[in-house]
Amino acid sequence: MKIAIISASTRTGRQSHKVALGLELALAKFENIYTELIDLKTANLPLFEETMEKASTNQNDIKKLHAQLNAADAFLFVTPEYNGSYSSALQNMVDHYPKSTFAKKAVGIVTVTSGALGGMRAALHLQQFILAFWAIPSPQMLLVPSVQNKFDEIGNLLDENFTKNVSSFLNEFIWLAKALNNAK
Repeated sequence: MKIAIISASTRTGRQSHKVALGLELALAKFENIYTELIDLKTANLPLFEETMEKASTNQNDIKKLHAQLNAADAFLFVTPEYNGSYSSALQNMVDHYPKSTFAKKAVGIVTVTSGALGGMRAALHLQQFILAFWAIPSPQMLLVPSVQNKFDEIGNLLDENFTKNVSSFLNEFIWLAKALNNAK
């Protein structure tokens, strides 16, 4: 099963990308799970004006990313909380593609903040957003509070107490992703 990890922050000094890298490392320990990290900072998607079929600029980048998304059996959306919601880069990415790109696929919600709540408001917004494009949000979310203390620059987990949270989240997400994938 192929899981696309969407690193949804484009900011300089972003902390959520460390978490995306950490999840990629953690998923490497599972049998028959293959990952592709999609970094929206380097994806070169234009600001949304038209769906991919009508877009006049960056067609190659738009089509390349579409192929990557279509090839995925499930997704992990890793986003910081910005002003009580998820990143605009994530919204921009989804808006470019038809619902069929995501339909009936599991989406794991991972939100991060430097504060104590780990992006709870962004996670709740993401649940509603995911349903709007016919994907299935995993009921268990991974909220990463004090993200600056959880992962290093290459994704190694720094906080051993957080290992249980990551493992529990990934086990539940993978169960859902496999169930949906087997139902197709």
